[in-house]
Amino acid sequence: MTAASDGTETVLWRWYDGVVLEDGPEAIRLWEPAHGEVLAQARPAYVPRGPGTRAYLSAGLLGADWWVAGPATANARDADVELDEVDKLFTENGLWDAIE
Repeated sequence: MTAASDGTETVLWRWYDGVVLEDGPEAIRLWEPAHGEVLAQARPAYVPRGPGTRAYLSAGLLGADWWVAGPATANARDADVELDEVDKLFTENGLWDAIE
């Protein structure tokens, strides 16, 4: 969590930009610079992509170690990363109160 100069607090959630290595029926295999190869479950926003394309991954949402969402974009505002799911995770598990 971080605070702006006006006191507004913000929770930061990182979506990693990964490269699709294999798009399988059970999982998507991707490479991400900080984590190497990972197997991810597809989020509803994910559209199958070929090897070499880029997509956003995240860790921490319930149901899988890694999730892959929409395609990586040049502009963050164009990203389809399902921030509502992050809010739901924090709300349903009482995590907002635990953030310092």
